[in-house]
Amino acid sequence: MNTMPYVKELMSETRVSVLPDISVYDAVDLLVAKKMTGIPVIDENDILVGFFTEKDCIRLQATSHQYNMTGRTVSDIMSTIQEALHPDRDLLSAANVFLRCNFSTLPVMEGVCLVGSITRQQVIHGIQRWHHKRGQEFVQEKADQKMVNNPSSIDQMQALVGKSSKQQLASMFSGRHER
Repeated sequence: MNTMPYVKELMSETRVSVLPDISVYDAVDLLVAKKMTGIPVIDENDILVGFFTEKDCIRLQATSHQYNMTGRTVSDIMSTIQEALHPDRDLLSAANVFLRCNFSTLPVMEGVCLVGSITRQQVIHGIQRWHHKRGQEFVQEKADQKMVNNPSSIDQMQALVGKSSKQQLASMFSGRHER
Protein backbone atom coordinates (compact mmCIF):
# COMPACT_ATOMS: atom_id res chain seq x y z
CA MET A 1 0.00 0.00 0.00
CA ASN A 2 1.36 3.38 -1.02
CA THR A 3 1.42 5.67 2.02
CA MET A 4 1.27 9.45 1.96
CA PRO A 5 4.78 10.99 1.90
CA TYR A 6 5.99 13.19 4.74
CA VAL A 7 7.54 16.65 4.72
CA LYS A 8 10.92 15.18 5.76
CA GLU A 9 11.04 13.14 2.55
CA LEU A 10 10.89 16.22 0.31
CA MET A 11 12.17 19.15 2.33
CA SER A 12 15.49 20.81 1.62
CA GLU A 13 18.06 21.09 4.35
CA THR A 14 18.85 24.64 5.39
CA ARG A 15 22.21 25.48 3.86
CA VAL A 16 21.80 29.21 3.43
CA SER A 17 20.56 31.67 6.01
CA VAL A 18 21.14 35.31 6.84
CA LEU A 19 21.49 37.33 9.99
CA PRO A 20 18.85 39.98 10.73
CA ASP A 21 21.41 42.79 10.46
CA ILE A 22 22.61 42.00 6.92
CA SER A 23 21.99 44.69 4.30
CA VAL A 24 18.75 44.17 2.38
CA TYR A 25 20.63 44.59 -0.88
CA ASP A 26 23.13 41.86 0.07
CA ALA A 27 20.22 39.58 0.98
CA VAL A 28 18.51 40.26 -2.36
CA ASP A 29 21.76 39.46 -4.19
CA LEU A 30 22.02 36.18 -2.25
CA LEU A 31 18.39 35.24 -2.89
CA VAL A 32 18.84 35.83 -6.63
CA ALA A 33 22.24 34.10 -6.83
CA LYS A 34 20.95 30.99 -5.04
CA LYS A 35 17.63 31.01 -6.97
CA MET A 36 15.69 30.66 -3.75
CA THR A 37 12.12 31.74 -2.98
CA GLY A 38 13.04 32.60 0.60
CA ILE A 39 15.96 32.62 3.00
CA PRO A 40 15.61 31.90 6.71
CA VAL A 41 16.71 34.73 8.99
CA ILE A 42 18.57 33.30 11.98
CA ASP A 43 19.71 35.38 14.96
CA GLU A 44 23.05 35.06 16.77
CA ASN A 45 21.52 32.35 19.01
CA ASP A 46 20.57 30.22 15.98
CA ILE A 47 16.87 31.00 16.49
CA LEU A 48 14.65 31.50 13.44
CA VAL A 49 13.31 35.07 13.63
CA GLY A 50 11.86 35.48 10.15
CA PHE A 51 12.01 34.64 6.49
CA PHE A 52 13.34 36.95 3.78
CA THR A 53 11.12 36.15 0.77
CA GLU A 54 10.80 37.01 -2.90
CA LYS A 55 7.72 39.01 -1.97
CA ASP A 56 9.78 41.04 0.51
CA CYS A 57 12.27 41.73 -2.30
CA ILE A 58 9.56 42.86 -4.69
CA ARG A 59 8.04 45.10 -2.02
CA LEU A 60 11.49 46.57 -1.35
CA GLN A 61 12.25 47.16 -5.01
CA ALA A 62 8.83 48.62 -5.75
CA THR A 63 9.04 51.15 -2.91
CA SER A 64 12.77 51.84 -2.58
CA HIS A 65 12.54 54.89 -4.86
CA GLN A 66 10.25 56.52 -2.27
CA TYR A 67 12.48 55.94 0.76
CA ASN A 68 16.13 56.11 1.64
CA MET A 69 17.09 52.43 1.82
CA THR A 70 20.70 53.10 2.82
CA GLY A 71 21.47 51.18 5.97
CA ARG A 72 18.24 49.16 5.92
CA THR A 73 18.62 45.59 7.11
CA VAL A 74 16.78 42.35 6.54
CA SER A 75 15.07 42.68 9.93
CA ASP A 76 13.44 45.90 8.64
CA ILE A 77 11.54 44.14 5.87
CA MET A 78 11.59 40.37 6.49
CA SER A 79 8.38 38.43 6.91
CA THR A 80 7.56 37.09 10.33
CA ILE A 81 6.97 33.38 10.69
CA GLN A 82 3.26 32.65 10.92
CA GLU A 83 3.42 28.96 10.05
CA ALA A 84 6.00 26.21 10.29
CA LEU A 85 5.84 22.52 9.49
CA HIS A 86 7.15 19.52 11.41
CA PRO A 87 9.21 16.98 9.42
CA ASP A 88 6.73 14.20 10.30
CA ARG A 89 3.73 16.04 8.89
CA ASP A 90 2.14 14.39 5.85
CA LEU A 91 2.06 16.29 2.55
CA LEU A 92 -1.72 16.68 2.38
CA SER A 93 -1.81 18.48 5.72
CA ALA A 94 1.26 20.50 4.62
CA ALA A 95 -0.69 21.48 1.48
CA ASN A 96 -3.51 22.74 3.70
CA VAL A 97 -1.06 24.95 5.58
CA PHE A 98 0.14 26.42 2.27
CA LEU A 99 -3.48 27.10 1.32
CA ARG A 100 -3.97 29.10 4.54
CA CYS A 101 -0.83 31.20 4.22
CA ASN A 102 0.68 33.44 1.59
CA PHE A 103 4.19 31.96 1.50
CA SER A 104 5.76 29.86 -1.23
CA THR A 105 8.32 28.45 1.21
CA LEU A 106 7.77 27.36 4.80
CA PRO A 107 10.30 26.51 7.47
CA VAL A 108 10.48 22.96 8.78
CA MET A 109 11.03 22.98 12.52
CA GLU A 110 11.65 20.40 15.22
CA GLY A 111 10.80 22.32 18.36
CA VAL A 112 12.71 25.60 18.06
CA CYS A 113 15.34 24.13 15.71
CA LEU A 114 15.17 24.92 12.01
CA VAL A 115 15.88 21.67 10.15
CA GLY A 116 14.96 22.74 6.63
CA SER A 117 12.36 24.31 4.40
CA ILE A 118 9.81 23.11 1.90
CA THR A 119 8.27 24.89 -1.08
CA ARG A 120 4.83 24.66 -2.63
CA GLN A 121 6.51 23.11 -5.68
CA GLN A 122 8.01 20.33 -3.55
CA VAL A 123 4.60 19.62 -1.99
CA ILE A 124 2.90 19.59 -5.41
CA HIS A 125 5.56 17.25 -6.79
CA GLY A 126 5.31 14.88 -3.81
CA ILE A 127 1.51 14.68 -3.90
CA GLN A 128 1.54 14.20 -7.68
CA ARG A 129 3.97 11.26 -7.38
CA TRP A 130 1.83 9.79 -4.61
CA HIS A 131 -1.35 10.06 -6.74
CA HIS A 132 0.47 8.49 -9.69
CA LYS A 133 1.63 5.52 -7.58
CA ARG A 134 -1.85 5.13 -6.11
CA GLY A 135 -3.30 5.04 -9.63
CA GLN A 136 -0.83 2.36 -10.68
CA GLU A 137 -1.67 0.29 -7.59
CA PHE A 138 -5.39 0.63 -8.32
CA VAL A 139 -4.92 -0.58 -11.91
CA GLN A 140 -2.85 -3.53 -10.69
CA GLU A 141 -5.42 -4.44 -8.00
CA LYS A 142 -8.17 -4.33 -10.61
CA ALA A 143 -6.17 -6.59 -12.95
CA ASP A 144 -5.41 -8.97 -10.07
CA GLN A 145 -9.08 -9.12 -9.09
CA LYS A 146 -10.10 -9.76 -12.70
CA MET A 147 -7.63 -12.64 -12.87
CA VAL A 148 -8.99 -14.10 -9.61
CA ASN A 149 -12.58 -13.81 -10.79
CA ASN A 150 -11.97 -15.05 -14.30
CA PRO A 151 -8.51 -16.37 -15.20
CA SER A 152 -8.27 -16.43 -18.98
CA SER A 153 -5.27 -18.71 -19.52
CA ILE A 154 -3.37 -21.62 -18.02
CA ASP A 155 -0.54 -19.17 -17.14
CA GLN A 156 -2.94 -16.95 -15.18
CA MET A 157 -4.43 -20.01 -13.44
CA GLN A 158 -0.94 -21.19 -12.45
CA ALA A 159 0.01 -17.73 -11.17
CA LEU A 160 -3.23 -17.58 -9.18
CA VAL A 161 -2.65 -21.01 -7.63
CA GLY A 162 0.98 -20.14 -6.88
CA LYS A 163 0.17 -17.03 -4.84
CA SER A 164 -2.99 -18.22 -3.06
CA SER A 165 -3.41 -20.13 0.18
CA LYS A 166 -5.44 -23.35 0.39
CA GLN A 167 -8.31 -21.44 2.01
CA GLN A 168 -8.28 -18.80 -0.72
CA LEU A 169 -8.27 -21.46 -3.44
CA ALA A 170 -11.10 -23.37 -1.75
CA SER A 171 -13.13 -20.17 -1.55
CA MET A 172 -12.46 -19.28 -5.20
CA PHE A 173 -13.28 -22.72 -6.56
CA SER A 174 -16.31 -23.31 -4.34
CA GLY A 175 -17.96 -20.27 -5.85
CA ARG A 176 -17.16 -21.30 -9.44
CA HIS A 177 -19.30 -24.45 -9.63
CA GLU A 178 -22.33 -22.60 -8.23
CA ARG A 179 -22.54 -20.27 -11.23
